[in-house]
Amino acid sequence: MIEPTGPLPSTVYWRRRLAAIGAALVTLLLVIWIVAMSGSDDDTTQPTNAAAVSSSNPPPSTTESAGASSSTTPPPPPTETTQAPPPGPPQPCPDDVIGVVAKANKPFYTVGDQPELSMDVVNTGPVPCIRDIGRQHRELTVLTADGATVLWSSNHCLAAEGNEVRVMQPKEAFNYGTTWAGSTSQPGCGAHTKVGPGDYLLVAKLAGRTSSPVVFRLER
Repeated sequence: MIEPTGPLPSTVYWRRRLAAIGAALVTLLLVIWIVAMSGSDDDTTQPTNAAAVSSSNPPPSTTESAGASSSTTPPPPPTETTQAPPPGPPQPCPDDVIGVVAKANKPFYTVGDQPELSMDVVNTGPVPCIRDIGRQHRELTVLTADGATVLWSSNHCLAAEGNEVRVMQPKEAFNYGTTWAGSTSQPGCGAHTKVGPGDYLLVAKLAGRTSSPVVFRLER
């Protein structure tokens, strides 16, 4: 079976056998290659189809969802800010907002001293106002301890003339003072008489406003 027989030389039969075996091997290799190629085509087609299906139905994006949500919520309406009108010019001060305070720089003096007496004029109201607090409207007086007799007035010898119109701010105080020689006075600056030791009252006035009395003492 292996050894070739026939009328032709044996080399011819070996060549024919080798050619047939080669052809069979080529055919076998060709079949294997075709099968392999068909399998790879199937693998490539499936992802392509899957990609096509995926691209045909894209999932909703986050940006689109946010846009749809924001479009359903209207923006808040603008708010209008109201500003208070600027304050007008200060008005005249009514009497009930004018405070008058009498002051003595010490509670005790020696006879012969010249006490320093003064008054504060204060706007006790909540807003600025205008008031004439000139010399003609102010007065300091020294009275006896019982308040019955006026012994001295700053308007007896000092000029009681002149206007001083002020814009008075709330709680602002204007101070005016003088010294007392420790003697009595008369209108027109008449004769003076020295006073002795004892208690005296100081009262300040501004037009129709009068301070509470302040007690001070003269001692030997």
